Amino acid sequence: MRPRPKPMVKAKRPETPEKLFTQVIEAAKPKLQKLWEQGDRYFPKGGVKCEQEILHDNSVGRSYYQCNPHFWQCYWQGGVVQTPGIEIDLFGQTFQVTARPAFDPIAALSPNPRFMEAFHRSSPGMDLFYGYKIEVSVSGIQGISQPMILTDTCRDTFLPQRVYGYGKNETEMIWDNFDRNIFIDKFYVTNRQVNEWRIMKKETGKLITDRKLWARPARLNKNEQADYCAYFGKRVLEAKLFDAASMSPSDLKDPMPLKVSRPDTPWQRDLSKTFLGMSRINPDYQLTPLDCQLAQVQGCHEKFFSTDSATWMGFHYSLGFYPEALVNSVDPKMNIKMSSRFHAPASHWHQLGTLSNWNGEQTENLPVAFRCYEEVIP
Repeated sequence: MRPRPKPMVKAKRPETPEKLFTQVIEAAKPKLQKLWEQGDRYFPKGGVKCEQEILHDNSVGRSYYQCNPHFWQCYWQGGVVQTPGIEIDLFGQTFQVTARPAFDPIAALSPNPRFMEAFHRSSPGMDLFYGYKIEVSVSGIQGISQPMILTDTCRDTFLPQRVYGYGKNETEMIWDNFDRNIFIDKFYVTNRQVNEWRIMKKETGKLITDRKLWARPARLNKNEQADYCAYFGKRVLEAKLFDAASMSPSDLKDPMPLKVSRPDTPWQRDLSKTFLGMSRINPDYQLTPLDCQLAQVQGCHEKFFSTDSATWMGFHYSLGFYPEALVNSVDPKMNIKMSSRFHAPASHWHQLGTLSNWNGEQTENLPVAFRCYEEVIP
């Protein structure tokens, strides 16, 4: 005989507004987190209506709007949907959870009160080092609001623990990151992120106010790059970590291989089988849209936050796109990845493990991007 189903026990509505508020907010947390982390999925086809926060164009991929404070501001201002809110059905009633404009305006950017505020602690500890403060309320429950913290969970990706190689020759160094938790930025540090850094340091006179430039790579000199990363407890990406994130292992299931291969590109081990290798042989080679998705080289349309260039562990822009500053403890003079959109597809720079020297200063002819990494102590 089949067991008799147990009767459903209807949850009892809390007796006090405070307890009801707490349960509604607990139920809303996953949806608030989704709105924050997956802003790209909420981005309307017709664009947004909040020019002081977002000036979208097709050169910017939708992943830019993940964990993006300007998208958060735009949404709650009504620039994404006409009536913003998170609906929660509980105790036979539908509640509307909304963020509150509880934070001071950033005068250099907009006169509007903010729905979010970045914060930074002066020293790391058990509490969060940095993140974003928000405050939420529930319609129908008057006089109660709750502060919450959101973190930028979209920014970096974990480097699996295994043996890696550095450089393009098999005779060069091998190393491992066992028992080390290393997280690397997926994309370049942007002007938007540097603006946030300036705001927290109260350097609003240095903000880049042109919204069209916010998604572009930040152009800081070598010392500023180090200062930016250090402010968040991070460091400028190292050359050996760049290679580890870019060079796909021969066997992902074997973290301790007897031989560490050094592929020429993130998507194909042999350069001659790629469009980069074909361009060296055939000077009349015509770039395709797929080529430009893999590596944005000279002749490609400029695109930011495209995700088609992802490596084996979720790292982007290993070849092409922008020159990238690196810290190199093995060979300090080799401190820049030169492969970029400023070089023709036949250029010898378009190969993993090929580095050059950078003097640490930005120029109009050589805009240099950077990214950070963080090692988290277990």
